[in-house]
Amino acid sequence: MTQWQEAEQGSHDVPGYRNIRLERTTFNGRPAVVWDYYFTQDGDPWKARQMGFDEGGKSYQVNIWYLAATEDDALRTYSEVTSSFTPL
Repeated sequence: MTQWQEAEQGSHDVPGYRNIRLERTTFNGRPAVVWDYYFTQDGDPWKARQMGFDEGGKSYQVNIWYLAATEDDALRTYSEVTSSFTPL
């Protein structure tokens, strides 16, 4: 969590940055961290979700950045990816 908190603190200069959540969670029964936030790019509102966990001595992240207006489709795709993701 400390590494993620440090990354979040370094994001405050990103245009339009606003933290939604940064918290511990689980992913397929493993401890994980999820970080959701808003930002702007070329004047458009975007959102991001970054989820990370360790498995077998490796670190993994499953991330998505999307236009806020496309949230339903983006999160549906993200759900499909995370539900089928298998660590190496």
